[in-house]
Amino acid sequence: MKKLNKTMVLGIMLVIPGWVTAQTPLTQPGPLPFQTFDVDGNGSISRQEFETVHAQRRSARTNQGGPMRGQATSPKFQYFDSNDDGQLSQKELLSGQHNRMLMMKQSGKRGGRGMGRNMPAFGDFDLNQDGVLVQEELDQARAKRITERASQGYLMRNLGNAPTFSSIDRDRDGQVTADEFAAAQAAHRQQRNR
Repeated sequence: MKKLNKTMVLGIMLVIPGWVTAQTPLTQPGPLPFQTFDVDGNGSISRQEFETVHAQRRSARTNQGGPMRGQATSPKFQYFDSNDDGQLSQKELLSGQHNRMLMMKQSGKRGGRGMGRNMPAFGDFDLNQDGVLVQEELDQARAKRITERASQGYLMRNLGNAPTFSSIDRDRDGQVTADEFAAAQAAHRQQRNR
């Protein structure tokens, strides 16, 4: 007997009349988690898995009557596959999702709602413009951002959930690169979407 994963079971629930329509990773807004794409559980995402999951997401959202902003076409696999090996690692997926959200934000395709609309760019934190962040830069830029946003009347929720410098600095070298920053933001968005 074939083992059913959580996404398949919840997808079946969506189409059986009389069942409560469940929110699944496919129908929730925001980027999809790595585990949703990695259908075979081998630790990487093939082009087929990537395209199949995006097609399933479009279908699930259409069936639920969900918003289709930015979902008319699937993102291109090659934009995510930074090392051109035909497989996506978790880092490549997170980086690609972050870059896609930035592009959508800049092109105006992402309305005034949704996760990530007010996420800062790496350059907002790189105060000395040297291409890397150190702990002091992150702390100074974060304090400045909090002060500015509080003075503009924004509610300052979830400050305690902000990623720490050590969680962003994946290679533990005392510096955060733009790639590490992008991966941390994408992971943070995924956590908030759960």
